[in-house]
Amino acid sequence: MNKLLRGSLLWRLWQWLAGVWRESGLRRMGLALRRSFAHSRLRRLGVRVLGCGTRAADHARITRWLGRINARLWRLGRRLMPAVRGSLLYRIYRAVFRCGRQSKILGWLFRGGFTAFLLAAVGLYAILDYLLRDVLAVPVISSVWDEGLLLLAALWIVYDRMRAPKALAPRVNPLDAPVLLFVGTGLALMFLVCPFPSIAVAGYRATVQYMLWFYILTRLLREDRDFMTLYMVLVMAAFVISLHGIYQFIVAAPIPSSWTDQAETAVRTRVYSIFGSPNIMGDFMVMFAPMAVGLAYWCKDKRAKVFFWLVTFSMCFSCLFTMSRGAWMAMAVAILIFALLVDRRLLVLMLIAGVCALFLPFVASRIGYLLTPEFAASTNNGGRGSRWELAMGYLAMNPVFGFGLGMFGGAVAMQNQVYKWISYFYVDNYYLKILVEMGWTGLIVFILLLLALLYAGLRAVYRTAKSPESRRLHPLSAGMFSGLCGVLVHCYFENIFEEPYMMAYFWSIAAMLMYLGFFRGKRDAQAAAHGM
Repeated sequence: MNKLLRGSLLWRLWQWLAGVWRESGLRRMGLALRRSFAHSRLRRLGVRVLGCGTRAADHARITRWLGRINARLWRLGRRLMPAVRGSLLYRIYRAVFRCGRQSKILGWLFRGGFTAFLLAAVGLYAILDYLLRDVLAVPVISSVWDEGLLLLAALWIVYDRMRAPKALAPRVNPLDAPVLLFVGTGLALMFLVCPFPSIAVAGYRATVQYMLWFYILTRLLREDRDFMTLYMVLVMAAFVISLHGIYQFIVAAPIPSSWTDQAETAVRTRVYSIFGSPNIMGDFMVMFAPMAVGLAYWCKDKRAKVFFWLVTFSMCFSCLFTMSRGAWMAMAVAILIFALLVDRRLLVLMLIAGVCALFLPFVASRIGYLLTPEFAASTNNGGRGSRWELAMGYLAMNPVFGFGLGMFGGAVAMQNQVYKWISYFYVDNYYLKILVEMGWTGLIVFILLLLALLYAGLRAVYRTAKSPESRRLHPLSAGMFSGLCGVLVHCYFENIFEEPYMMAYFWSIAAMLMYLGFFRGKRDAQAAAHGM
C-alpha cells in the first residue's frame, strides 16, 4: 500500500509542494518570527504572568497563586474534616457507597466515589436535559438543573482539596489562559455594548457559561479510572441515541416540510432523536463517532473491538440519516483527521464508503440539489446566503465591538426581539454570530482560543503517541481531537454552540484531552484519599 501511494501522482504533487514550501520566503519569514518571539518581551511576559508550556507554568504567578489557595483549603480542611466525618450525613454517605460497591451492575460507578457520579452526569448531560426539560417539564427543576450540577461539581472540587492528605499542586494547562481571555473579553463587551442589560447578561451567559466545564473537568479528573468512566459514558450515551436515530429512519418519523425542499423527493425523513434538530443530531454523532472508533483501536479483546466498530458504524449511519450536509462534511473531516493520526488504511475505507453513499437516492438527492438553480434561489431568498449578508449589514453599525451580546443571531435574540426594524433569525454560522454580537474584537479572541485549543490538542495527541506509558491511549486522544475538529467545521454552517449540552460536551472533551496530554501520570493526592 505504501509503495503504491509513494508512486502515485498525488504523492509526487505533495512532495513538490513540500519542496516549494521548504524553499519559500514565507517559511523563512515564519522561522524568523519564531526566533524573534523566543527572545521577545511578550514571551517573557507570558511566561511570567500566565505560564506558557509545562515548565513555564510551574513557575508562573498564576500557578503560585493557585498553589496558595490549595494550601489554604488544605489547612482549613485539617480543622473541619474531623467534624465533617463525625456527622450523620457523612456516615450515611459512607454507608451508601459501601453497599453500592457490592452491586454487580453499578459497583463500578460506586467504586469511583462521588466523582464518578458527577462524571456520569456530565456524560449523560443531553439525556438528562431531555428528560428534565421535555419529559418531566418541571420549570423549577428544568431551568436550573444544569447550573446546579456545575455548582455541585465546583463545590466537590473544593471539598476534595480540603480533605486531601497534603496540599495539592495546582492544575494549570495551556488552555486556561485562552479560555479566561475569551470569558474576560465577553464580560468587558457586555458592559461596553449594553443597550438592554438583561439581554446582555443572558447573551453573555449563553456564550461563556458552559465553557466553565473545561475548568471543572480539568480539576475533576484525578486518574485514568475517572477518565475512562467519563469516556465510556459519553460513547455509550451517544450509541443509544444513534440507535434511536436509526429507528426513526426505519419508521420514517414525520418531519416539518421546511426541513426539505420540494425538489428533494427521495428524502422521506430526517432523524433528530431527542434533539429536535437533525443538524444537532448529526453534529452529536460527529463528536462521538471518532471517540468510538478510538475505543475499537484501544481495546485488546477481539469481541470488544467488534462491538465498538459496530458502535462506530451505528453513529455514522445515524449521521447519514440526518440528511445534514454540514454534518456529512464535518464527519468526513473528523474521520480524515483520525485516519491521518492513527491508521491511514481508514482512508481507503472512507473513500469506498463515500462512493457507495453517492448511490443512495436520498444522498444523491441532497447533494445533487446543491447544483440546481432552485438551491441558488433558495439560498439567496431567505437561505444562508441572504441571512449572512443581512448579518454583515448589522455588523457595520459597530464593527469593532459588535451589535451587543444576545442582540442578534441566536436563541437569546430570538426570545427578545426588541427592535422592530430588525429581521430576527438564526444566522446558522456560529462564527458569524460571534462576529455580529461581539465585533471583530470578540471574533479575533475567539479564533485565538480555537487556535490555542487545536495547538494544545495536537500537543496532547503527540505526547500520548510518544510516551511509552500513554502510547496505548493514543487512539483515544486522536478520537477526541478529531471529533472536536469536526464540530468546529460544522459550526460554520450551524449555531452548534447555541445548544448548552453541545458546548458543555465540547469543552468537557477538551478537558479530557488536556488530562491525557498534560496531567496523566501525575496522580493527585486526592485520587487515593479515602478511596472516594
